[in-house]
Amino acid sequence: MLNRQEFIKANYQGAINATRGTGIFPETLMAMAIVESQGKGPDGNYYPGQGATARLANNYFGIKNSSAWKGRTIVLDTPNDRDKKSTFRAYDSFEDSVKDFVKFLQENSRYTTAGVFKAANYVEQIIAIARAGYAESPTYATVITSVANSVKKLMENYVEPIKKNNQILPLLIVGFILSSYFIIKKLQQ
Repeated sequence: MLNRQEFIKANYQGAINATRGTGIFPETLMAMAIVESQGKGPDGNYYPGQGATARLANNYFGIKNSSAWKGRTIVLDTPNDRDKKSTFRAYDSFEDSVKDFVKFLQENSRYTTAGVFKAANYVEQIIAIARAGYAESPTYATVITSVANSVKKLMENYVEPIKKNNQILPLLIVGFILSSYFIIKKLQQ
């Protein structure tokens, strides 16, 4: 069971890869996966991936079944929804859930019409997704934006320093090779 920070660190690169070239911001994807998949752990705290749809169906986005879906499904209680039982799509892995989430948004014109793919940043995108009717909660955009802000902050403090170090590494290697060359030349004299 991963806490929110561990979940983000474990899945952020996958979110970047899955959203590259799609118009979906990785912060949007991660925030929605965290909120939609969370469930109460044995200690009473909420953890990503512990909700019934994530645990039983690897469905991290709460995507319900539709006539377009040809894969496996699972019926679960949804006491907070209009329908008290709902049929959800089922996946083999987190990665499959992410791919279908992106595809789901791309193939449903209501998200394009709402401006999801023209959003300048993840906040605008989250508002557009909520406006398009992704969830029934009137506070959905606020909750997802709050989580996305924490995702962004964590990634700035975790991923960006790693990226910077990875950019410096090739320079260090070149510097090492050049210094070795000059040291060897000096020793040969």
